[in-house]
Formats: sequence, C-alpha cells, structure tokens
Amino acid sequence: MARKNKPTRLEAISGGYSAIPWTVLDSVSFKGASDKAKALLFALMRQHSGNNNGRLHLAKKWLYNQGWTCHENNTKARNELIERGLIVQTKWGGLNMGADLFALTWYDITNFVGLDITAKGYSRSAYMLCKLAPTPRRKPPSKKQKMLPNDRASAVPITVPAKQPTGTTTVPKTALLDPFTGTTTENNVFIPLHTVNSVKRIVGVKGKSGIAKHQTLATK
Repeated sequence: MARKNKPTRLEAISGGYSAIPWTVLDSVSFKGASDKAKALLFALMRQHSGNNNGRLHLAKKWLYNQGWTCHENNTKARNELIERGLIVQTKWGGLNMGADLFALTWYDITNFVGLDITAKGYSRSAYMLCKLAPTPRRKPPSKKQKMLPNDRASAVPITVPAKQPTGTTTVPKTALLDPFTGTTTENNVFIPLHTVNSVKRIVGVKGKSGIAKHQTLATK
C-alpha cells in the first residue's frame, strides 16, 4: 500500500530558524532581563545551526556588522546574560587564541573538544536557577522646558510706556555773522573772524607803480 503523505502544517515556515522554548520565555531569568540583553541573546541564537552549541561567539567585528556598535553596551548585555544563566562561557579567548565562546543553556553541548569546560561542568537549564530581580530600566531623559518670564508667558500682550526724556536739552546756537556775542561755554558757537587791513595796489599812475596808501576795507 502506498504511504499517505503527511498533511502540511498551515503555519509551517521555510528555511532555517532559531527555536527558543516557552520555559525560557516564561522564566524569571528572561523576563527580568533588559531589552539589550534580550536582543543580544537573539543575535547569538542566529549562529546556532543545530550542532555547534558551545562554539557561539560575540566577536567585536561580527557584532559591529550586526549593528552592535557600542562595545560598552555589548559587554554589559553579555555579562547580564551570563549572570542570569541564559548563556555560559565555554572558552576564554585572547591574543592568538580567538574569541570567547558561549553556549545557550537550553541546548546540550554535543562536542566538548577544544573547550575549557567538560560535560560535568556544564549546567544545562541554568536559567531556571536565576533568582535575580529584574534589571532596572533606564529612564528616558526628561525634556526641560524653558521657563519664560511672566510678561512673555502671559497671553495678553503687555504695553510698556516709553520713557520720558529727563534732564535738560542743549540747543545749539545759530551761527551769526555779527560781532561775537555770548559765552565760551556754549556749544556750536561760530566765532567770525575780525576784519584786517589790506593793501590796495594802484596800477596805471604815472611815475608810480607801487603800493598806494593803506586803506581799510570796511564791511558795508
């Protein structure tokens, strides 16, 4: 007899995917983790292929390509995942030793070769032992509103009267062509020049071609 084909699930997915049990999602460890720690956990799950648990890494270059550009925040999120038992470090890297390696604690480790832990030292489902309080959330920065003076904050415009001039006003004295009168302390006073005697030359007199008598030019 021919074998009947299995019915296709209506909500089946195609391609690779990362699985996380409900026990992890409902655990105190996961629910109390910060948003950055949860996002980093999902990024680490992307590396799991089904047989490489314990050899997942969080190398700086790889994280940068995934959009994790702040090294300080990455380190805090990684340490939080370790403290809550969601991941465990399986190898300590360093210079010429490669990157640090990690394992997801809800999976088994099938190959311990080259790792710094053994099967006896691996605590599977360590997340279930977490008793830590939820990680404090960072409060968003408060927007400070600029306090305006009362006259600016009021809806009704305030009319400020113009200041009246105080003191005395100095009026310049009109320049005169008459003989000088007034005091030396007044402003803008034009002092006319005094008349001077001038010499009138007479030309055409017989036997004389010089200077005539001094005559005073009087202003008429």
